[in-house]
Amino acid sequence: MTEAPWQAKTLLSSPYRLCFFWAGAQWVGSALWWFAALTLGAATPAVPATTLHALWFGLGAMPLFIAGFLLTAGPKWVQAPEVDAARLRPGVAAFSAGWVLAGLGAGFDARLAAVGLLAAAAGLGALAAQALMLLRRSTRADVLHPGLITASLLLMSLALAAAAVALLAGQWAWLAALARAALWWGPVAVFITASHRMLPFLGYGFWPALDARFPLWPLGLLLSAPAAQGALALASTGRGWALPPWLAAVNAAHLALVGLASAALTLRWLGAPPLRAPLLRLLHRAALWWPLSLWLLAAAAWPSARPELAHALQMAGLHALTIGYLGSTLLAMVTRVVATQQGRSQAVDRWTVLLFVLLQAAAAVRVVAALWPEAAAALLLAAGGLWLGVAAAWWLRHGRWLKQAPPLRQPRPPRP
Repeated sequence: MTEAPWQAKTLLSSPYRLCFFWAGAQWVGSALWWFAALTLGAATPAVPATTLHALWFGLGAMPLFIAGFLLTAGPKWVQAPEVDAARLRPGVAAFSAGWVLAGLGAGFDARLAAVGLLAAAAGLGALAAQALMLLRRSTRADVLHPGLITASLLLMSLALAAAAVALLAGQWAWLAALARAALWWGPVAVFITASHRMLPFLGYGFWPALDARFPLWPLGLLLSAPAAQGALALASTGRGWALPPWLAAVNAAHLALVGLASAALTLRWLGAPPLRAPLLRLLHRAALWWPLSLWLLAAAAWPSARPELAHALQMAGLHALTIGYLGSTLLAMVTRVVATQQGRSQAVDRWTVLLFVLLQAAAAVRVVAALWPEAAAALLLAAGGLWLGVAAAWWLRHGRWLKQAPPLRQPRPPRP
């Protein structure tokens, strides 16, 4: 097997190549910006750094990875013609350029940042429109999973447009609320949906009687968490409305219940033969962050929690969710897609395992930083450096693969 030459036009040979390459660039750019903000700071930023960081994490690289995955795997799911990657160029270009403008404008001009967010919203909307066209061309009646992922793409596009309006109006509370809601309704909902469709952890077999009557109960129960959290993020912002104690208790109980169900569904696979496969083992480790994040958020939401402790627990839960669950699952899945599509026999090699371990360290350090304020400055810098290192290492390696055609296989010699 010989290595194919590097060619930029190879990015147009498949949706995942085009979207993953620029998603990797987005990942590195946002991580570099955040590390610079932690180390250098900004005297008078036009946009609060923490707010832009939250928005950029949920609506920067993640939507491009999601779109590339859906528009590559989706045709097989719905039995429709493959998507021409060339049709995605305007959307990917507008989305990527929009975030460049948003990152630059955040430092000195909120209007430029708002224009960038509007461009990103338009670009993501164009990609979501391609996903809708894919669903319309479906020859299968069951399009539940790709339909839910498409809906999340549309919601993320709308959230970017709304964030641009909030930015122009100087409504930082609304901007933060939109970032939180978009995270739950976008990447979190997508990852749960895709995991239910592709992985055994969140599927059937845990409760046979319930499985027989409501076969989709694991998906519905787990999706109830992002649905509720996104709605509460928006409802409790704007007029400064705080949750009444009874509703805060219900919210905490709901999060704890979903966390308990998720842990039961996931932990039943410990020691199971399928986990001997390296990829499934990594994805199983990533899935364990999900119930942990929900329990931390449940403790933060409990009405009798002290404000300082509640804030610390909330930050710990959000970063267990984002870096731990989303980041780890993303790293394993996109690495697998790139490696297998590139014709490599080993999707998870030692380099992939090393990056995964470093990402676990980044998540753990960031969670500890939230719970240990006295050491937060040093720990935040360490977590930011690890996150940047993983992003750069992944893009430098896999970005090169994405620009190469699948390796040319030598023809087998004829049999005598």
